[in-house]
Amino acid sequence: MARTAFPDDLLLTQVHVIRTYTALAQPPGGHTTDLRHQLIEGLRRLYAHPYWTEPGHSYADLVDLRRAARDHAWVEAA
Repeated sequence: MARTAFPDDLLLTQVHVIRTYTALAQPPGGHTTDLRHQLIEGLRRLYAHPYWTEPGHSYADLVDLRRAARDHAWVEAA
């Protein structure tokens, strides 16, 4: 399957969501409420992005976005 080119803002939003999930998975540090709010806002921006209103996008694109965001986050961390 060919990789879909995602808009930069959509990709960065997914990276932010992944990082927020990772932070929430850590032992409680007293900021879980803030992290939960960040997660909700990130997911809202992710799923409300205009990219998803274009015809021809499917759940497979969402999976590809998550993979691309993980790869992007990995490259940034290195």
